[in-house]
Amino acid sequence: MNTVKGIYHNGIIEPMIKPGINIPTEVLIIFPEEIKTVKKIGGLFKNFSIGYSQIEADLKELNKNAEDSLLKKIDNE
Repeated sequence: MNTVKGIYHNGIIEPMIKPGINIPTEVLIIFPEEIKTVKKIGGLFKNFSIGYSQIEADLKELNKNAEDSLLKKIDNE
């Protein structure tokens, strides 16, 4: 059994890395028991709101950049 981390949003699960399986395969999806939310933001950021969609986009971009960097290192070896 292999694990692949992903992001769930709007009824869709997007894996953070491409699984090594190319055929339709049964999967087991496990969600955390409780969803953690920020109750109150304090300090310097108390008047700011959290842009969850922007956070998700930033994480996807960072993940892609990390993958590209690793692939370049592998190609250079």
